[in-house]
Amino acid sequence: MAIGRRIRALRREAGLTQEKLAYESDLGSKGYLSDIEKGLALPTVKTLRVLAERLDVLVLDLVTDPEADPRQKLIDRTRGLTRGTLRKLLRQVPATTSRRDAP
Repeated sequence: MAIGRRIRALRREAGLTQEKLAYESDLGSKGYLSDIEKGLALPTVKTLRVLAERLDVLVLDLVTDPEADPRQKLIDRTRGLTRGTLRKLLRQVPATTSRRDAP
């Protein structure tokens, strides 16, 4: 259901109706998209790719819930940044070690 809510939010942010997104992404039907958004249908990875492409986001953006935790909120906030800005931010963030390596 969280993925459906996320797709709905990104669709609305893009200013698209269910009908327009379904048509332009070749999903087949507005009803199927409606079912996904309501959590009644589970989209395949292929469907997520198609939706992400039309919404001009990464599949990661469709499965990220910014309300779930700070890391996901940070991922969401980086969505509109330019590649140059992302590179600059990456230089400022230290590389993480695996949890097994942590003391």
